[in-house]
Amino acid sequence: MMAVASGSEARYRARGVSHSMRPLTRLAAIPLIAGLGFGCGSASEDPNRSSTMTILWDQSNDIDAIRLGGPKYLLFLPLVNRYGPEIRPRLAESWERSPDYRTWTLHLRDDVRWHDGVPVTAHDVAFSLELFHHPDVLYPTWLAGPAVDSISVPDDHTITLALKQPASRRMLSGWTVFFPQHLLQDLDPADFYEWDFWTRPVGNGPYRFVRHVPKTMFELEANPDFYAGEPPIKRVVVKFSSANPVIELTSGAADVALELGAADVLRFKADPEYVVYHEYDWSELQAIYWNQRHPLFADAAVRRALSHAIDRRELARLLHFPEEMPLVGGVSDWHRADEPYRSGGWDQGPAYDPETAERLLEQAGWVDRDGDGIREKAGREARFTLLVGTGTYIPGVEQGLFIQHQLRSVGVAAEIRPVDYLAAREAWREGEYEATINWFHNDRGAIEDLFGPPGFGYYDAEAERLLHALHAEPDPEVQDTLYARINEILRRDMPVTFLFPLVVNHVAHRRIRGFRQGWGLLSYAEELWIEDEHR
Repeated sequence: MMAVASGSEARYRARGVSHSMRPLTRLAAIPLIAGLGFGCGSASEDPNRSSTMTILWDQSNDIDAIRLGGPKYLLFLPLVNRYGPEIRPRLAESWERSPDYRTWTLHLRDDVRWHDGVPVTAHDVAFSLELFHHPDVLYPTWLAGPAVDSISVPDDHTITLALKQPASRRMLSGWTVFFPQHLLQDLDPADFYEWDFWTRPVGNGPYRFVRHVPKTMFELEANPDFYAGEPPIKRVVVKFSSANPVIELTSGAADVALELGAADVLRFKADPEYVVYHEYDWSELQAIYWNQRHPLFADAAVRRALSHAIDRRELARLLHFPEEMPLVGGVSDWHRADEPYRSGGWDQGPAYDPETAERLLEQAGWVDRDGDGIREKAGREARFTLLVGTGTYIPGVEQGLFIQHQLRSVGVAAEIRPVDYLAAREAWREGEYEATINWFHNDRGAIEDLFGPPGFGYYDAEAERLLHALHAEPDPEVQDTLYARINEILRRDMPVTFLFPLVVNHVAHRRIRGFRQGWGLLSYAEELWIEDEHR
C-alpha cells in the first residue's frame, strides 16, 4: 500500500544539509535581531527575560526547525520520549502487538488538543503517516521502518498498523511527530515543503506559536491547555543566527545553543555559569574504513594491529567528549544501544595496546629493516593516505592528526588528506580512498555500510546472512544473539575500526534548569524552569 520513507534526523544533521544553505551573515543579522527586543541587551533591558528562554539554532533554513529539527518538540508530541533505556509515553499511552510482531495497536491519550482547541485523534496520526509516505513528500521518519501494509482507526484514540515485515518496539522509539488533519487534509502534498503551515504551525505540544520573523526567529508561548499542565517557562524564542555562539551566550542574547562544534564547547567546559549537554546518537557511528585493496590492509591481522595502536579514550578527551562517553565496539540496535553500556555489558572494541600492535605487525611481515621508523614488507613501506571529512559534526582533521601520531609510534605512516564531508562520503561510495573516517549507519538494513561499496574490498557471506536475518527479526532476545555473532566476525576481520557514536553538543546557561544528559534536549521542555539568580 505504502512505501515507507527512509532517513533520520541524525543523518540529516551529520551530512550538513542545512549548513549547506546560505546563512545570514553576522553583520546582517544583528540589526534585525536587535529591533525585535529579545537578543542583544542585558537582562535588565528585557522585562520578559525572567520568564523567557532564548534558544540559538545555527540554521539558515529556519522552517526545518519546525519540520525536522529539535525545536519541533516544543510544538508537537511524538508517540513516546526516549531517555536512554527509559521510554516515557507521550501521545501514546500504551500499545500491544500481535505474536508475530506484524500488527501493532497504539492507544492514544484522550486529553490532548491541537492549539486551536480541536481534539487530537488517531485520525491525525493515520493522516500524518499517509502524508509522510506520499511520493511527493517522503518525510524522514523513524516510525514504521518496515513497509506499512495497512492502517486502521477503530476509534478516535486507537490506531492499528499492519506491517509487511515484523517490527519490534523500536518502531515507536523514533522522533516522529504528527500534524493536524483538519488543517492540512485539503492541501496539495506536492507543495508540502512550501506550505504556509510551517510559518504558522498549529501543534499539540507544550508551547504554541505566537509569531515568526523569517530567517530570524520563532516566538512561542506556554500552552495553558497542555495535558501535563502549563509549562513553567512562559515564553520561548527560537533564534536563527550564524553569529558566534560564544558571543550570543555570554552576552545574554541566548540562554541555550544547540548543536555546537567541539571548539565552541571547549569555551564553556570550565565556566561554571554554563552546562554542556551531550546527546549520543547511536544510529550513526564514527568508524575508520580500511580499504582492503591497499596492500597494507589486505591482512586482517594488520587491521587488528592498527586498531590496537589507537588510544580511542585519549582521542575522545582530545575532542572534548565527556569522560563517560562510551566507546563503540560493534553494531547494535540503536534504539536501545546504551542499555548494555549502562549495565556494564557493552563491548568497547579493541583495547589500546601498542605492544600487541607491534607484535601483530611483526608477525604479518611488516618490519623496519632500514631503521627509518617506517615498517616495510616486500619492498613496500607501511604508508597510506587517511581521507578525513570536515564539518560541524566531523572533527576529521583533529582525529586524523591524532591517529597519524599514534600509528607512527608503531611504524606506520599516515598522510592526512582533509576534504569536505560530502566529498569524503562520495569518495567512500566510489572506493576512491585508502583509509577514511566516515559514518557507519548503525541500522539493521544498512548492509552496504558494513561491506562498503564494491571498491571497499570486504565481504563475508555469514555476516551478510546474519544481517538479512537480523533485518527480519523482531524479537529483541534473538536480535541480541545475531548482533553478538556479527560482532564476533567484525572483531575477527576488523574491516572497520569503530570509534564513537555521533555526539551532538548543546550548551545552556545555569539559569535554565531541568535539562538532562542524553536524548532529545528539547523533547521534555515542559519540565524546564528558570532560576534567575544565576544570571
